[in-house]
Amino acid sequence: MIAAMLLLLAQANLAPTGDIRGDWINQRGTAIIRIADCPSGLCGTIVWSMAKARSDAARGGTAELNGTEVMSGFVPRPGRRWRGRLFLPDHNRTVKAEIDLHDDDELRVTGCEMAGLVCRSQRWNRRPAG
Repeated sequence: MIAAMLLLLAQANLAPTGDIRGDWINQRGTAIIRIADCPSGLCGTIVWSMAKARSDAARGGTAELNGTEVMSGFVPRPGRRWRGRLFLPDHNRTVKAEIDLHDDDELRVTGCEMAGLVCRSQRWNRRPAG
């Protein structure tokens, strides 16, 4: 009984505050990513993209950008953060990533390679309802 209560407390401490599920516009405004529940945690799928983004992805080896899962296995971390894997369609590779919810309408998405020595971040904005 005590062990079960301690486990629940530990999980509560990892539960992020805020909800990142929904539609997000990438930093350049060239794609909309829908974040939703998946069996391995949260995942994100491109639901819309501009022609240039589709062309860049095709050059990188991703034939069809719309419908591509670009986020997988995102699980809660302490605070307003999640950790998982991010697929980079224009480079055709997957990197470790972290999401930080700055406010309810802005995410910082950071992907890292080479054991965290090379990282890049983007700010995504929640797509307005309607």
